[in-house]
Amino acid sequence: MATVALSACKKEQKITVAANIKAPVISTPTDGTAIAVTVADTAQILTIKWAQPDYGVSAVVSYFVEVDSVGKNFKTYVNLGNQNNTTSLSLSYGTFNSKVMAGLNLTPNALSTIEIRVGSAIYGADTVYSTPVKVALTTLQLNQLWLPGSYEGYNPAAAPTIPALLTNATSYEGYAYFSAAGNFKFTSAPDYNHINYGDGGNGTLTTNGNANGIGFSSAGVYLLDADVTKLTYSATFISTFGVIGTATPQGWNASTPMTYNQATGLWTVTLALVPGALKFRANDAWDINYGPSDANALTGTLIFNDPGAVTIVNAGTYTVTLDMTKTTQKAYAYTIVQN
Repeated sequence: MATVALSACKKEQKITVAANIKAPVISTPTDGTAIAVTVADTAQILTIKWAQPDYGVSAVVSYFVEVDSVGKNFKTYVNLGNQNNTTSLSLSYGTFNSKVMAGLNLTPNALSTIEIRVGSAIYGADTVYSTPVKVALTTLQLNQLWLPGSYEGYNPAAAPTIPALLTNATSYEGYAYFSAAGNFKFTSAPDYNHINYGDGGNGTLTTNGNANGIGFSSAGVYLLDADVTKLTYSATFISTFGVIGTATPQGWNASTPMTYNQATGLWTVTLALVPGALKFRANDAWDINYGPSDANALTGTLIFNDPGAVTIVNAGTYTVTLDMTKTTQKAYAYTIVQN
């Protein structure tokens, strides 16, 4: 038997916990359950249920639901949620998929076997765990998020998209043009029938479909970032992109602005360049800047916050084009053509 001491109003109360505590027992899902997450069912609810443990005393029981890859013995587990005196936990397939993929580094769009267990404790002590149940999980990586909003008539099917990052299956980034001030949401499909990510306040997202959209005060181009596991986002207004460096008219002192084409999504500028270095940056500041993947290439891809610069060899008049559309999983790109 174990004894737990409780203090209240300067009086100490001792309770005796059963020597052989009966751990929780998971009833749903059953061992060997197969779950295949698809875009069509990301809003479907997964409910994990268990029978309560027996501590031999009446007390508030704290529960925590954990998941890990099979054979890892919960050394690198992901917490799916916590409950007090409630013997079930519900979350959408989409949320479950995002948490497990990110936390366990599972291969996207592939079958993995995972284990789920329920732990319980009273008064922060006497922790016991259920026998794990195995689940055959086919993960889903959403390649993009849709951006429906007031600016385009709240029509997800016609809305622009931003792609998933190649380095993180649950993070998305891209540039989008909003034609008028208003609000928008991120959606996991080209409709409102699946996961809708609205404004949770202070840079957070919520999956409550009735939540307000994310407001923006000006028409124009925005750099959008969203993490559907952490439920965070950012929306940075881009007043302009420009070129800067020793090859440009203002050297490193200031950017030479480029012009945005709403129809093509491209930024362009025609200007005189001299031998030297050239980089791209937004808003005439260094918070958002890009260097080339190959400093010697006049056509190529860009790397965020890279210290390198394109090398201009010959003086002359050039047309510089910046492609930040990235509507699929490709790198941002540039071309520098001598006229």
